[in-house]
This record gives sequence, structure tokens and C-alpha cells, in this order.
Amino acid sequence: MRVPGLTLDFILKATGGKLAGNRKKITGLSIDSRTIKKGEVFFALKGEHYDGHSFCKEALSRGASCVVVEKPSELRKDFIKVKDTLNALGNLARKWRQRFNVKCVAITGTSGKTTARRIIYRLLKDRYKCCESMKNYNNLVGLPLSIFQINKETEVAILELAMNKPGEIKRLSIIAEPQVGVITNIGRGHLQFLGSVQNVANAKSELLRYLKKGDVAILNSDDTYLMKMRGRTKAEVITYGIVNPSDFRAGDIKTGSRGSSFAVNGEGSFYLPLPGKFNIYNALTAIAISSLFGFGSKEIKERLRSLRPEPLRLNRITIEGVTVYNDSYNANPDSMAAALSVVSQEEGKRKIACLGDMLELGKRRVEFHREVGRRLHRYGFDVIFLYGSLSIHILRSLRKNGFKGKVEHFMDREKLTRKLTRLIRKGDVILIKGSHNNRLDIVADALIKNIKANSSATKAQRHKG
Repeated sequence: MRVPGLTLDFILKATGGKLAGNRKKITGLSIDSRTIKKGEVFFALKGEHYDGHSFCKEALSRGASCVVVEKPSELRKDFIKVKDTLNALGNLARKWRQRFNVKCVAITGTSGKTTARRIIYRLLKDRYKCCESMKNYNNLVGLPLSIFQINKETEVAILELAMNKPGEIKRLSIIAEPQVGVITNIGRGHLQFLGSVQNVANAKSELLRYLKKGDVAILNSDDTYLMKMRGRTKAEVITYGIVNPSDFRAGDIKTGSRGSSFAVNGEGSFYLPLPGKFNIYNALTAIAISSLFGFGSKEIKERLRSLRPEPLRLNRITIEGVTVYNDSYNANPDSMAAALSVVSQEEGKRKIACLGDMLELGKRRVEFHREVGRRLHRYGFDVIFLYGSLSIHILRSLRKNGFKGKVEHFMDREKLTRKLTRLIRKGDVILIKGSHNNRLDIVADALIKNIKANSSATKAQRHKG
């Protein structure tokens, strides 16, 4: 990525690295040798299934000014040697962030991070020069890349922090140096690495511990774990919620398939064009932050109305009489329950659920999939397609609880797609949801493409007739 103003001296000082070879002009940085551009510095990062050191020669041949490495191996020049390339990337991003007088908002939580971040960005961007996390760049590799968007014109940076191990939120906070910290909720995600919801809460609270006096922490008052940990921060705490008393409390809620209307602290006429009660919580987060940045309720209402759903996050599409909810970005037991609840309220001839495995849930993964089966039994779905090795436990739970509708289990995504596209007809409502590694977004895309193709063929046939 291009980073105007980044220099070799800055990189050497920030990383503590030692240069071997001639000094060259720097145009930016990269972690991918396949897309690197001339003049960029290549960071040779190590992952579970790859080692960037294997691609240093390729990066240099493609025009990299130099490579940042832990071990030079066969390289004789054009490299910067550091102790740890990932740590060096984080240190460089931190020093870059410190160059600019930027207000930083950091958002974490088990679910809702991206939606909350996008709403906040859209509410603030027309008044302030803002940047936000790119795509899903929110971990120890992605957050630094997002930070390098900051420049001398940036006034507000809205950054997402994600983790699956203790200590990662602390490290991300040190890199980002936020003055405003948001925790959306504590739920049953990443249990494979963290073991329990309490451990998830402890890991997320690292953001609160980082914040200092004069900073602001914005917390969901309806989340028991968050309210227990509010004393762990020196920052001012601002709360939002629906059930419990809060600084920003939603009431008079009316939900529909296309969005919700609600009041905040008794003032009505807030409309959010995103489905689901859980999205009201995301909106309240943004309302609290917008108020902190000097917005009045009239301006907030206008900006909320202009929002549009994010791709792969309960994105509702109606095409040729078929309603598709594409929620294939991720899944855990709580987000699965929320999505099922929203879709169950839709009007349609048939309700169809296409669900994939929920991943990274640890020792209780079987139990959590059985729980989904019990919930499905109550939501009134007519047809259920299941995908993945863990979702077999949803099937067994459905049968145990006397599910009367059609249910099929698949281990072949293409076979699932073919059966689903043949099954769908006008008037159907379908939810497609699973952890991202299931790649049910491919199924959703194929389904929508097929519906469009059939519609075009039908119209063409009518025209001929």
C-alpha cells in the first residue's frame, strides 16, 4: 500500500532494524509479494501456513525497495534485519500514528464490531476527515495496515480491534493509542482459544485497562460482563442500552424486515434501515459517539436514515419475489440466534435456513450446535439445509425435538448449491449463515445469480411468445 511520507530513516528508527545494502526511496509497504509495487518495503511475516521469508526474492524482483526480515538467509543486501517482523510492523504503525494529532476510536466486542464501526464512520465522515479499518483488517497484521491510512489531514480514525488470544487487545491498543474505546458485547466467540466467556470478557477488558483518565469508554449496559468490568478503567464511562438504565437508552422500539424505529432517552423519530434489534445496539453506539463529537439529534437522525446494510452481514436482498438474507460473514451461537429471530418474523410462503458450521467454539462446540437445533425447532422454518461436519449435530437435535419440516445435511458445497437453487421459488424467504470459512457467501452469490438468470430467461421466452 502507498504511504506518502514514509521514509527509510523512519522505518529504521521505529523498528530498531539494521539496514544491509544501499539506501533507496520508500513509497509504501506491503505484506504480499504478489501485489507489491515498486518502492514498497516488504515485511516477511510468519503465519500458520506460510513464511514470508520464502517470498523475499520475489518481492525484490517485483520492485520492492527492501525487505524486513528476521533471518537474511540467502540475501546479501536490500534487507532490514529485526528481531520479530510482526512486532516491527506493529511498532512502525504505532510510531506512524503518533506523528499525527488524531482522535482515535477503537471498537471491540464478540459481535457487531464491523457494523458499529461502519455506522460510526458514516455518521462522522461528512463533518470530520475520517479513516476507518480497511475491510476486516483488525488483528495484529491488519490493524497496522489500517493505521497507515492516517495522514496529516485525518482528524478521526475509527479502528476495529479483534483477537482470539489473551494479550492481543492490549497490544492492539498500544499500537492504536485510542482515546475512545467501545466494547459492543461479550459473547460466545473464540472459545476454542479462550476457553470460557469469562476469559473472553477478560481479554476484551484489556481495552478498558489501556484507557486513561480523560479518555472515554462506551459500554453496552445490557451486557452483564461489561457492567461488571466497568470499574477496570480510569476513563469516563458512557453507557447505552435498551433494557437497563443508560446514558443513551432506546425505547418505543418497532422492528420490521427493513429496519427499526425507536426513541432515545424519550425522544422519538430515530429510524435505522437495518433489520434486527441487535442493530439498534450498534446504532446506539454510534449515537453515543456522535454526541461526544458534538452532533445534535436532528443531524444524527438524518444520517442514520441514509445507512445501508453491510455485505454478508444480514444483508437483505429481494429479487423476483425471493427474499435472501446473506449473513455469511461469521457465526457464533448468539449471532446465529439473532439472525434466526429476524428471519423468522418475515412474511413468506416458506422459510428456509441454509446454515454452516460455527467455528472456533472449543470444547463446547457440539453443545452449541445442538442448541441451534433446539432454537430452529421453535422458529417455524419449513426447510433447513446444513453444511459442514459440526452441523450434523444441528440435524440430530432437530430430529430429537420432532422437527416436521424438510432437513438435509451436506459436506459438498456445490451439491448444496445445486439443490438449493432447484428448491427456491417465488415467495420464499431464505437465511444463509455460517462461519466465514464455510464460504457460504459462494452459495448466496450462486443462488442470486441463478434467480436472475431464470428471471431473464423467463422474460425472454415471454418476449418471443
